[in-house]
Amino acid sequence: MQRILLVTLLITASAAIRYRTYIATADQKYAGTDNIDLRINFIGTLKSARTGYVDDPHRDDFERGTTHMFDFYLPDVGELECVELTVGDNDMWIMHYMLVYKQGRSLPHLFRNAKLTPLSTDRSEGVSKLKLCENSGDISK
Repeated sequence: MQRILLVTLLITASAAIRYRTYIATADQKYAGTDNIDLRINFIGTLKSARTGYVDDPHRDDFERGTTHMFDFYLPDVGELECVELTVGDNDMWIMHYMLVYKQGRSLPHLFRNAKLTPLSTDRSEGVSKLKLCENSGDISK
């Protein structure tokens, strides 16, 4: 039984590819959060793949004006087209942009929250889901 489980884990691990993701929080009042329960759905030409909760327990993620890197190992979704962010807590957060470096591709994908739409499960503060599709716009604003 242990050998079968080990083989399954090795096959699963080898089928996954890395999505190195940089998430930037907007630099404006109330943009940061301590608790948002974020998940990301990577949407590609072949399929979609969803992360678990995005959190680094060794730092304060998603603080105002910060950018943090996360590595996700997920199935190959094909050509990455969109990301969908889903939050599970009512502490408002405003993501500015997300850069995703997919393993095997030298240039990143850029997903920009151009309207700086807040995310929150509290409808008076924002939306609980936000879908962003690749955009080559200026991320400096």
